[in-house]
Amino acid sequence: MTVETICNFTASDLKQSGPILDAAAQGVVRIKRRGEAFLLLRESQFETLMAEAADPRPKTLADMLVDYNAEEVKARLSSWLSDAPVGKELL
Repeated sequence: MTVETICNFTASDLKQSGPILDAAAQGVVRIKRRGEAFLLLRESQFETLMAEAADPRPKTLADMLVDYNAEEVKARLSSWLSDAPVGKELL
């Protein structure tokens, strides 16, 4: 999962926290220090992220297609697709 940040700051910018907290009120803020990145976000945003992560249902079409193998599906359906009609098929 990736988080979109709205602003980037350095650790030395923390001396004046006002602009950083103002930005964090609008969205996620990235703070870099010695090659490490930290994220600052509102508690409600964190709770939403945790709730979404705990929900096992797919969120996107890409999530639904993880591990999808078209060749395997074709192999499983090959006998079904080659069955001759028996005259009782309904649409």
